Amino acid sequence: GLPALDTCLVRNVNYTPYAEEVKIQGTVYVSVGVEIDGAISDGKILGEVGGGGDEEAIRVVKSMPHWSPGKQMGRPVRVIFNLPIKFALQ
Repeated sequence: GLPALDTCLVRNVNYTPYAEEVKIQGTVYVSVGVEIDGAISDGKILGEVGGGGDEEAIRVVKSMPHWSPGKQMGRPVRVIFNLPIKFALQ
């Protein structure tokens, strides 16, 4: 579910040294496909922040474990959605 997704992102998203140095912050939007077997596909950047954040967002999305597939009328279906990944310095 969403709490597990948030935990996965927090644990796996890393700032690049350059992005940290120049204090790049923002949200990367990634178009994500979840196949009928739960596999992740189609990591495409829709909104960028630069400084390596875009590539990092794609890396993390592609490394995610299988999800529960979407269902329509009780049958698994392919789903595409937009995932915001926020980069913020503390």
